[in-house]
Amino acid sequence: MAQELIPQEIHASPAAIRATVNDTRPAASQAAEQMRARHPRRIYLIGNGTSLYSSMAASYTARALAGGDDPLVIAWPAGDFRYFTPQLTERDVVVGVSASGEFRDVLAVFETIRERCLCVGITHIPGSTITRLAHATLISSGGPSNMPVMTKTYASTLTAAHLLLLEYFQAGGDYTADLLASADRCEEALAKAEPQLAEVVPQLAKFEHAFYFGAGNAYAAALETALKMKEMAILHAEGSETWEMASGPATRVGQDTFCVGLTDGDSTDTATADGIRHAREWGARVLEVGPNAVAGDLHFPVAAPRFPCFASLALVPPLALLAFRVARARGANPDRPAWRERYLSQGMSHILGE
Repeated sequence: MAQELIPQEIHASPAAIRATVNDTRPAASQAAEQMRARHPRRIYLIGNGTSLYSSMAASYTARALAGGDDPLVIAWPAGDFRYFTPQLTERDVVVGVSASGEFRDVLAVFETIRERCLCVGITHIPGSTITRLAHATLISSGGPSNMPVMTKTYASTLTAAHLLLLEYFQAGGDYTADLLASADRCEEALAKAEPQLAEVVPQLAKFEHAFYFGAGNAYAAALETALKMKEMAILHAEGSETWEMASGPATRVGQDTFCVGLTDGDSTDTATADGIRHAREWGARVLEVGPNAVAGDLHFPVAAPRFPCFASLALVPPLALLAFRVARARGANPDRPAWRERYLSQGMSHILGE
């Protein structure tokens, strides 16, 4: 059997988290100092796809730490920001997240606004274009990657974004310690999910529709893991916020779908649990991912973080591994995806390591 590359990268996620916390913190501290010197009123986190979802996940760190007089931190799709740019001043900061450092919309934004406000880049690639356009850059750690589906790089760039905001808001050491502990939670979650895959994958691989949902940081994780299932297994998968799940997706959930409910140990888990129970009652197969299970169907245990803003770092990898195994069961090879030419035709060669 040919060597499977994406599972290796998924299992490298904990090491990437640890390396980024240890190696990237000095750059995060320096960039945060530059940001504070501007006395910003708004901090925009921009990216597309996985980088957008990591921006969303990181924004929950700001929600946890910001006071009433602190700047507003907003996650925004880079393409939308590029073409519908808000009025910016020197008191705005734009943080562009691009694992490759070459995503065209992020680069175009920096080229346009770098004379008006502070631009901070977060990337996995030293010497990439974003490092030349940004006023400050964070390079996430964890080693090189040219995988068409981002897994390890998601973990490392998200960790870098968390670090930047922890440093900006001058969070206590307990936050940094819990961010670092995300690596242990991720490792444990993968170890517990792996032996279940032989049973779970055949039950889910037959479906053509999947709905992922969660609240807070688990919502950001739901978006990212639905994307992973789409990219790898080539089936219809949607990510929704817990309360939105009760409207649109609820009209479609039934015996021909599976649902993934993500929880993070926060008080909002009660609402997510209600959605999980309803999905099961409506006939869907349900996989619960988080510290507890309520539906009595399938469950990947993932320990809750002390601070829910870090939840997605441990929630995403076991579901990425599931997506890979479901893909293989359906005859797809995510290491060499069938959609490669579609990305190239849109000029997205940076994602494919071209």
